[in-house]
Amino acid sequence: MRPHPVLFPLSFIYGFIVWLRNLFFDIGLLRSIDVGVPVISIGNITAGGTGKTPIVMNAARIVQDSGKTVAIVSRGYGRATRGTVVACDGKRILTDAVSAGDEPLMIARNLKTAVVIVDEDRVRGAKKAIDGFGAQVIILDDGFQHRYIKRTKDIVLIDAAQLPFDMMMLPAGYRREWIGSLKRANGVVITKAKNSADAENILRDDRIGFIQKKFSGSFVPSGMRHLFGGVAQTLETMKGRSAVAVCGIARPEMFFLELEKCGVSLKAVYSFPDHHAFKISEIESFIRSFHEHNADFILTTEKDGVRLQEFESILNNLPVSALIMDAAIHQQDEWKKYLLS
Repeated sequence: MRPHPVLFPLSFIYGFIVWLRNLFFDIGLLRSIDVGVPVISIGNITAGGTGKTPIVMNAARIVQDSGKTVAIVSRGYGRATRGTVVACDGKRILTDAVSAGDEPLMIARNLKTAVVIVDEDRVRGAKKAIDGFGAQVIILDDGFQHRYIKRTKDIVLIDAAQLPFDMMMLPAGYRREWIGSLKRANGVVITKAKNSADAENILRDDRIGFIQKKFSGSFVPSGMRHLFGGVAQTLETMKGRSAVAVCGIARPEMFFLELEKCGVSLKAVYSFPDHHAFKISEIESFIRSFHEHNADFILTTEKDGVRLQEFESILNNLPVSALIMDAAIHQQDEWKKYLLS
């Protein structure tokens, strides 16, 4: 169900439940559990589109580079399983996108030496990472609402192009929490900001001005990688070439715009809902379009790429590549100190 203003009465009910749940945690009727190691939570108060996954990977690399064994614990949104699933044991990938979800598998394929655990019960998932794989630091992927686990750092992401302050609650809008919930955060990152100066006005807003550590970041394309060969190519390879673009993310227009900024001529675009499970008929459709337009590439996002890899038998011989997007925190030195302190 897509957010729509007509659903406002349901938003009132949803908002009351969220408020009541948070109250129970605040007064101790519900309790957060200390798992015994530092926990860094990276999340948001809106549904999708803030660029959470690249920030999670950025933070995990920083902690790994400090010599710590890192585990990313995720709910695994959209997966077809329940319970604990080990997506990566720090040495090899052990499952697929159907069992683990697209974002955890994307993280596992990018980080390779990090443990990636999927579990709707984050406490259980964290304990599995610690007891089973020796994790010294836990990073919660999309953990702001999951208050059952105590965290050392509670980082919330806010999209500079889609501020949550005047947004309606789910399901009428995209906001998952009351704005007052931001008081729980001790770090905030304004994402998709062109530079630190563009984020300053947002960071000075009274509704987040009290948050202790403030950062801004942007996402920078660094090349593309073939889905099956794994070969990375530079941005220059894309310039002046044509493509059929395919994506299922929260804001597909941003992906299409990024491709055009890289100098790609888009012959056709296919957009699907976030975490979309592709069908054979849909894949056949954009393959036909690729041939009809005599395009150079079929381009997709890294997140969509892990789901499209399930169709290797019909895509393997085609130039299907994912755009590689890296997170750049503008205050990089301060960001490292904050994560490691």
